[in-house]
Amino acid sequence: MPSRDERRCHYDAFVAHVRGLCRTRRIRSRLENGRGQPPIECPHMDAYLVKPCQGFGARRAHYTIASLIALERPVPDWTETTPSTPPTHPATDDPLEGEPSPPDSWARRPNLGRTLADAAREHPRTAAGWQREVEVMGVLSADLLHTRLPHTVQRLLHLGLECDFAVLLEDLAQWDFDPPEVAGRWRHSFYLTVPDTLLEL
Repeated sequence: MPSRDERRCHYDAFVAHVRGLCRTRRIRSRLENGRGQPPIECPHMDAYLVKPCQGFGARRAHYTIASLIALERPVPDWTETTPSTPPTHPATDDPLEGEPSPPDSWARRPNLGRTLADAAREHPRTAAGWQREVEVMGVLSADLLHTRLPHTVQRLLHLGLECDFAVLLEDLAQWDFDPPEVAGRWRHSFYLTVPDTLLEL
């Protein structure tokens, strides 16, 4: 079983790997088309994600994150030279091998609650809506959360905000085991960041 640090290293590597895949328009489209759907309904994503997910569980979390990364715009370097399947290494057949250890500052990286708070601070007239968003997401089942995330993340991306997809991947992986803990972190980050004057108290 991978340690916490090994998992976090993997999450960063997975995000970088998917961004590399998304440089190919056809692959990006296939990943994007899986947004909000369980993996069993996304066989078109398997060729790109089965190997990178191997050994880390949380298959739906990985597939959801891949589909969210595919929503990022713009992509500065469209190319059709990216392989149609994940690259492999001869010794281990592991497409994510050799990534650096995760930084000590992981705990200071923004989770989804912090990103929603940034949206509220930068766009005060929509602050109440982002507040409701963080509250609603905290009570959703895993299935409903994965279904809702593409719309939420797309709104954030349209505002020019960046999501830390590695942190979100860790949170989605944990959601299956302890949703109140994850939802609590999101709410705490949100309320610690947004001024009270913007909140519905």
